[in-house]
Amino acid sequence: MDPNPVTPNDLARELGVSPRTIRVYLRSKYGRLAGRNETRWQLDGEQAADVRREFQSRAGR
Repeated sequence: MDPNPVTPNDLARELGVSPRTIRVYLRSKYGRLAGRNETRWQLDGEQAADVRREFQSRAGR
């Protein structure tokens, strides 16, 4: 795991969207946490970059 994980809340503040919207996207792309034996989203650099790309492209539409 990345030593400095990024959370949906971090990305929501950065991108100006709700944390819930970020989590909905994460579940659609990566599945539910329950199946991953985790209780909180902690994104590595690649996952965080994916979310940034997705929401920046949505803002540009």
